[in-house]
Amino acid sequence: MKHLLIPLTLAMFNLISPTFAAAADETGFTPLFNGKDFAGWRFSGQKEGVAWPENWKVSGGMIQVTGGGKPNLVTEREYGDFEMIFEWRALKDKYNSGFYIRSGKDTGSNQLNLAKGAEGGLVGGKVEGAKAVPELQNKAGEWNTWRVLVKGDKVSFWCNGKVAWEGTGIKPAKGHIGFQAEGAALDFRNLRLREIK
Repeated sequence: MKHLLIPLTLAMFNLISPTFAAAADETGFTPLFNGKDFAGWRFSGQKEGVAWPENWKVSGGMIQVTGGGKPNLVTEREYGDFEMIFEWRALKDKYNSGFYIRSGKDTGSNQLNLAKGAEGGLVGGKVEGAKAVPELQNKAGEWNTWRVLVKGDKVSFWCNGKVAWEGTGIKPAKGHIGFQAEGAALDFRNLRLREIK
């Protein structure tokens, strides 16, 4: 009986959604952050010769934002179809930030909310099926793992290994990835990305 349950459970999981089932494999992911500095990243509104902001730093293999309402941290490159995994934790119970997908050069659109009580909801864009999922997050001080798959106009989203939502309608076809400074201290680590060609 035990031998029959395992294949049956796997078959049921695969029936839920082929997109979610395929996400169990981490083959092909590469680091989006080297753990040492901001190579490959820039800051929103950054001008040549202007010092980097004091509210963002790299320490202990993590990206840390200490607060402040700006700037946001943005990839130098644009990305089209991709899958990304990263870990984050809030340092205090009241927190606010965001994770940008296919956003503009200085961010602002397609933000997956990282505000207490509204985690995972979409801000500054329209994706049918997107919703806040605060119940899937760990408490402040504990690490959370977010996984986002963006393919075509579809977005699939997991929090801490659980399916959060699957939505459609994201625009544009490519854009920048980023993290928001929104007055709270958060840590980010283990940023991994797989481009889908």
